[in-house]
Amino acid sequence: MKKTIIIFSVLFAASPAARAAGTGAQFLRIDTDARLSGMASPGAASAYGISAISYNPAGMSAITGPEVAFSHSKWLMDSSHDFIGFGTTLGRLKGDKLAIGVGITRLANSSFDGRADDRSASGGYSAYDQAVSLGFAVKNIGGAVKYIQSSIAGVKAEAFAVDFGAKSRLARLPVTLGFGVQNLGSGIKYLSQRDNLPLSVNAGFAAALMPGISLAFDVKRLVYDKQTVFSAGTEYAMMKTDSGLGFALRGGYGLAGLAANNGKSGLSIGAGLMGLGAQLDYSMSPETGLGSIQRITLKKKF
Repeated sequence: MKKTIIIFSVLFAASPAARAAGTGAQFLRIDTDARLSGMASPGAASAYGISAISYNPAGMSAITGPEVAFSHSKWLMDSSHDFIGFGTTLGRLKGDKLAIGVGITRLANSSFDGRADDRSASGGYSAYDQAVSLGFAVKNIGGAVKYIQSSIAGVKAEAFAVDFGAKSRLARLPVTLGFGVQNLGSGIKYLSQRDNLPLSVNAGFAAALMPGISLAFDVKRLVYDKQTVFSAGTEYAMMKTDSGLGFALRGGYGLAGLAANNGKSGLSIGAGLMGLGAQLDYSMSPETGLGSIQRITLKKKF
């Protein structure tokens, strides 16, 4: 494969969400949960269940038994972004419930048409980015180890990283605080260049304003990208206790830095349906260079 084609592929593998970023494996920043993306992704304190493995592993402490989650969204150039996760409890650790989980994230395209330097066809090839995370949570702390892989036309790059976080419920107030660190680990090397992972430090809170109405706020610092992201969102959820059926409406606003033309900033909206131990969520949120991305997530508890 010619050098020019490899360079083009590297730009794709960084994901459209990273056109102006200075780090690699930017697909790790893509939302994996439609509920949270519909609220502009304030996940430090409001992520819970197996979906929390991608936001703040401490939120996995809400797992009470086997549960699964699947998320899907369409991207540029016939590419798709998917997440599948499974979580359950595994006994107790010093009297506290131990929750464990695995999550797989993948950004992939169908195929590209290769071109040589003279623009002649040189066969097709594919590209993908993926990460496998193994996480745990006990009481109000959690952590995850992830294996990251990127492949372009058979050329692969690998990296390892850890996430960790904590959550705390304030006494006498319906407020939960959250703190987390994501993507702390080795850089990812493609060809002769090694790029840092998108290391971030985030903190936030989630508050129950009244029955069924909650508010969440996050501040995330992208260490190597030298950018601060603010997210604020709200959720209105109504459940019928007799039937177990319910629905939710969500909205939020994210501000990625102070640049007026930053495509990641903007309004997010979403909705959800709950029943029979399952939850179906939909969201539409802004992504840099792509306009709005639609996402769907299905969760089921057993």
